[in-house]
Amino acid sequence: MRARKKNNFFFGRVLLVVLGVAAALPAEAKVRKNHKPSAAVRLPRRPEDDPRKRGGSPAFRKASLRFAEPADLSQLQEGPVPIRLVVKGYALGHPLKPGGPSPHAHLIVDNEPALEVSDAGAQWVLSGLQPGPHLVRAVLCRPWHEVVKAPKAFAMARFWVGPKLAGKAGRAAESVIWPQPRKPILTYVLPIGRPPEHLKLERGLAPGEANDGAPAEEPPALSPGGNRPVLDFYFSNGKLGRRGDKVKIVVDRRELPLITDWKPLLLRRAHRGTRRISIDLINRKGVKVHNVVNQTDRVFNVPG
Repeated sequence: MRARKKNNFFFGRVLLVVLGVAAALPAEAKVRKNHKPSAAVRLPRRPEDDPRKRGGSPAFRKASLRFAEPADLSQLQEGPVPIRLVVKGYALGHPLKPGGPSPHAHLIVDNEPALEVSDAGAQWVLSGLQPGPHLVRAVLCRPWHEVVKAPKAFAMARFWVGPKLAGKAGRAAESVIWPQPRKPILTYVLPIGRPPEHLKLERGLAPGEANDGAPAEEPPALSPGGNRPVLDFYFSNGKLGRRGDKVKIVVDRRELPLITDWKPLLLRRAHRGTRRISIDLINRKGVKVHNVVNQTDRVFNVPG
């Protein structure tokens, strides 16, 4: 008797569950039929524009860039220097909304404040370089200038403008400008600081584009946010850590704690007005890692 009651109770519960599911099906189907997902749901946010993903996110692991022009260790004639980047795995120059800030690259010439490259399909023209050895570096950046910290989000090219000096004189000139590519390289990016007055970057012709005789188009003004009191950089050929390399920072003569994590650092003491910052790379023994561009001084203005 007890077994029969138990079975009746069990089958009764199963029947109720089945009837409940059956009753719920039409309502659920109706909701699904009438429900229209919003545009935000249909169009997932790209990692380039997602502030929840930091510059070191695995989403950027396949992002890369290199210099198509100038070629590394090339010798160029005096005059404007062609600059052309090849970018893969990154939506450089494509804003999420028309007229909005876009993912871009920062072009650092001879360790001067960065210039913005917002079109990878174009050939840019850099003027204002004097004869001699020069260095260009490029770093992929988010729309708000945060550095992308992917393994291949950095490129470098060394070149001569005009006749190359031979022998010791040429090597001495190069040693002042060119870093040793296999040693740790610290590339300062943010805050950008005052743009270099002697350098001018203009948009040239894209490959296959006809010349209509119009003057070269200047790039748009630097996207807002380049001078926020946030330090950011690209680090090559090394690893930051308590037992590794470290970044030394001095803001207005005040030395900050050493950086052991590769991520943007808010400069909390950099208040409104003109500020001065200096960064340098030291090893785990506290000794400077000598490479031409590892030490950078910059003046920037914090907006009110």
